[in-house]
Amino acid sequence: MFKQEEIIKILKEAAAIDFNCDLFGAEKHRYMLNPPIDASAVRNVEKKYGFTLPNDYFRFITEIGDGGAGLDYGIYPFIDFLRTGRDEYAEKYIQAYRRGVAKPFTPRPMNTDEVANYGFAKEAYERNPNKFFIFEEYCEDDGEYVACLDGFFVIGTHGCQWDFGIIVAGERRGQVFDTDNEGAYSFVANSFNEFYQQWLDRISDVEAFKRELEARRKLFEKHKKMFAISSYCDSTCR
Repeated sequence: MFKQEEIIKILKEAAAIDFNCDLFGAEKHRYMLNPPIDASAVRNVEKKYGFTLPNDYFRFITEIGDGGAGLDYGIYPFIDFLRTGRDEYAEKYIQAYRRGVAKPFTPRPMNTDEVANYGFAKEAYERNPNKFFIFEEYCEDDGEYVACLDGFFVIGTHGCQWDFGIIVAGERRGQVFDTDNEGAYSFVANSFNEFYQQWLDRISDVEAFKRELEARRKLFEKHKKMFAISSYCDSTCR
């Protein structure tokens, strides 16, 4: 069971090592947790939309921190579930997502000949095909099959189209998955606690963490030099 003081200690130590927030996404959360959210506020939202969060995730956001430090860009605050869309299309999508969260998550296994139709890499699928699934529904408005988010509670993003979330309804309740938001899903962990512990282990292994940061810094410098050369060539060729 997580203890707030222990997690904060790990985060502070990681922040001291990665003081420039070079780890992907760290500049967003800066190794800090948000204050916990009131449990009654969460229960009111659950009651309104007809779902119940898995116990470990509920405890985390109400006792440890309501989002903040975590994998890539971190964990979303719970209140993000109630956010409004930036335009009419986005608002329609968000409302459909909220209506579907109480419905069961019922994906089917992804077949080999389907991998190219989705965002996950073929190499990742070939390493462990049993981790990959498809969950779609027919959209009459579009006349085609689209990604289904039933039972999938989004808790964060890897950036671009890639999100991760926890299952709140169905046989896989409590498990964590990645999604490409095109209908494909990849199993990540059996529970939120397992998922978050994996990230804590990653940043608390000091030597491995330092090597990862150094590799990212070298890659950044390489891209920076390539961009400078490209910009120079563009300017001299005009």
